[in-house]
Amino acid sequence: MVFVSGAAGAVGSTAGQIAKLMGAATVIGSAGSDEKTSLLVEEFGFDAAINYRTAPITEQLRQAAPDGIDVYFDNVGGDHLEAAIDRFNSHGRVVLCGMSAQYNDTAAATAPRNLLLAINKRLRLEGMIVTDHHDLREQFVGEAVGWIREDKLRYRETVVAGLAHGVDAFLGMLRGENTGKMVVRLDA
Repeated sequence: MVFVSGAAGAVGSTAGQIAKLMGAATVIGSAGSDEKTSLLVEEFGFDAAINYRTAPITEQLRQAAPDGIDVYFDNVGGDHLEAAIDRFNSHGRVVLCGMSAQYNDTAAATAPRNLLLAINKRLRLEGMIVTDHHDLREQFVGEAVGWIREDKLRYRETVVAGLAHGVDAFLGMLRGENTGKMVVRLDA
C-alpha cells in the first residue's frame, strides 16, 4: 500500500500513477479539496483520496488504510508524515521529496512527534532529489513517454499568463492553488 501526499500536484500525481503502473495494489493520495480528491481517483487512477482539510489526516488515513501502509511518498511533511508513521507496517519506506507544510515556518515544526516509532517499526526514511538518479533518466523517459502515449500516465497543468504574475503563481503553488504543474506562460 502506497500513500502519496500533495498528490494533486505535478510530482505527487506522477508518483501515485507510477506506483500503480509498477504494481502497487493500492495507492491513496491526499489533496486539499474535494475537486482534487475526485481528480485523483477518477482521472489519475488512485484507489482512494483524502481531503486533509475536512478532518485530521491521521483519522482519515486510519480509515483509508486499515491494514497499514508500506510506502509513503512525502511532499508535505508535518502532520502528513506523522500520520504515515502512525500507519506504517514494519519495514516501511518513506521517500522524503518535499516538506511544503514547513516551507514558511518561522518556529520549530510541531510534527512528527512520533518519530520514535521509526525505530520500533524499522522504517527507512530517505531524502530524494531527482538529480540523484540522473543515470536512470534515459530509461525513465522511455518508459514515461510510452505510458503517456498509451494514456496510462496523465498530467495536468495550471497556467498563469504573464511573467508579471510569476510571484503570485509561485506563492499559489505553495498554497496548493494549482492542480498539476504550475506553469507561467511568457506573453509576447
